[in-house]
This record gives sequence, C-alpha cells and structure tokens, in this order.
Amino acid sequence: MSENIFITKASGEKAPFSIEKLRHSLSRAGAGEKVIDSIALAVQQMLYPGISTKEIYQRAFSLLKKASAHAAARYKLKKAILELGPTGFPFEKYVGEILKYEGYRVQVGQMVQGHCV
Repeated sequence: MSENIFITKASGEKAPFSIEKLRHSLSRAGAGEKVIDSIALAVQQMLYPGISTKEIYQRAFSLLKKASAHAAARYKLKKAILELGPTGFPFEKYVGEILKYEGYRVQVGQMVQGHCV
C-alpha cells in the first residue's frame, strides 16, 4: 500500500514513498531491528498522499526518541548541522574556537585541495 503513496520532498518534487529508505536511515542512526520494524509500521500507518518528508522525519524522530535516545541523537545530526547555516561557516568558527581554547592554532575559512571521504 505505502509503495503507491507519493510524498512531497523538500524540493517540492513528488516521489513514491520508500519504506527501505526509512529503514536504512534508522539503521544508520543505530536503531535495532525491532525498533526499526515498529517505527516503519507506525509511519506506514500514518501516510497519506502528498505528505512531506519533513512530517515523515518528525514522526520517525519522535518515535525513535522514545525508543532510543542515542539513536535519535544520531538521527537528528544532519538536521542539526543544516540548522547551523547554509555555508557551514558558523559551525567551522564554533569548532575553531573550541580547538583554540584547547591550545591549538586555528585558521578558519581556508580552502584546501583534496577529496571528500
């Protein structure tokens, strides 16, 4: 049933709901199989055509927080970093200040050639 439901992504694009994407994101956050199963079932039961990915995330996060605070913290990490700003510069400055306090020499805003790993 949920495979036939189209959701609205943050970009406004419509896409079919994928229970596997939800399960994978919960697994990457460190949730156990039983928790993943129960959250996946609960989310599937509340789906409706056009539901936003934000609403799906909020529901899954709320349920995960009740089941595993540790996994919920990891699940929210991406959202928390995005809330720091579009450039990531405020986060870079924040971490730089922490390292400076710990005695390191710090330069922020530097571009270094390399690869993302």
